[in-house]
Amino acid sequence: MRSRGIARQLISSTFAAALLLASPAGANEAHDAYVYLHSNPELGKDLPKTHAYIVARLRALGGFTFDNVPSLPSAVIAILDSGRPGPTIALRADMDARRLDTGDEPVSHDPRSQTSGLMHNCGHDVHSAMLLGAAAELRMHPENFTGKIVFVFQPAEEVKGGADDIVADGVLSRLGVRAIFAQHVVPGQPVGEVSVSQGSAMAGSNTFKLILRGTASHAAMPFEGADLGVTAAKVIVELANLPARGWDVSNRPALISVTKVATNSTSINATPDEVTIEGTLRAFEPLGDSATTGTLNNLISTRAMALAHVYGTTAEWSVTPGTPPTVNDLETIRAIAADLPGVAGITLTVSTERYMTSEDFAYYGQVLPAVYFGQGIAKDSLGGVGVHQSEFTIHPDAIDNGVRLLVAMASLATAKLH
Repeated sequence: MRSRGIARQLISSTFAAALLLASPAGANEAHDAYVYLHSNPELGKDLPKTHAYIVARLRALGGFTFDNVPSLPSAVIAILDSGRPGPTIALRADMDARRLDTGDEPVSHDPRSQTSGLMHNCGHDVHSAMLLGAAAELRMHPENFTGKIVFVFQPAEEVKGGADDIVADGVLSRLGVRAIFAQHVVPGQPVGEVSVSQGSAMAGSNTFKLILRGTASHAAMPFEGADLGVTAAKVIVELANLPARGWDVSNRPALISVTKVATNSTSINATPDEVTIEGTLRAFEPLGDSATTGTLNNLISTRAMALAHVYGTTAEWSVTPGTPPTVNDLETIRAIAADLPGVAGITLTVSTERYMTSEDFAYYGQVLPAVYFGQGIAKDSLGGVGVHQSEFTIHPDAIDNGVRLLVAMASLATAKLH
């Protein structure tokens, strides 16, 4: 009973402390970090500059202890202890950048990448900056939380081996983490607005490869061969249409996107004898085995094989599992959602919307209650272009909101989750 009373007292005082959550210390730390991280993008698991900067800033703030993940040396796992009894919760940000398809970041951007061909055009730099700002704020105001906060700065969200390596290592379990939270910037969503989906939030993403093989022919006499160019086109259309017509897509949404087609032909005047079709397969459920009736994997492989046979070709179908579906914990959302807008100074939309995008934050949700928020970044002429594009920007006011949201989540979660 006494612990519940303390929790209520802390919650009732957090709104009065809201100005502290937006104090210049945490905001300034975050803005400085954003400029540095955006200017120095790094890829995948190997982020020496990013790691060094974050560790240096945390050590300068003082009061943090550190753990590590041997398979992921660029990860930063920092722990802040309030000195008072309470649960341990984690706040996570990703750190890696992306390679641009062509050219460099536009010269009009400020800050701008100083590494040719690389850019933070998915917002991971601002995610890390917000988390560093929150760490600074909570370090200076430990009265705003109980228990412990684990700050997870994660490499390799864009490639395999980020969240999955951290989960496999067991570091969060060793530290006794009760729940984990994160946020992602949302282009087009206004600054000051935050969204969260209850339950299924994002689909799992898997890659597939379909190899069609048949007899080649002279381009003038396609009837003498399998005419794999045309056959592949028909198979691609069938793949794209399959979820809508051959699957219960209203209750079990799925999406097949063909993203790469290649042949082994070396001549423009001959049909190929092999075509490789690749892409992504997204769904909110496990794909299942290709040999098991009733699974999406089985449906696709069966249709592909049958269609290939009709056109006199053979087909080889394979799926490589990727990121699982992201599922937000309902009980955790219910515990903090009512108080979060007032404490964080934001507008919160709680919905059941879900998206075909994917995120490796999903791995945390397989072992812990996890909640993933969307942070609005659009204001004036900034923050309107989608992620993974060279024109991607954020409005700097979003940084302050991100710091406040993370600090508010730490305050409410450590008070309410026992």
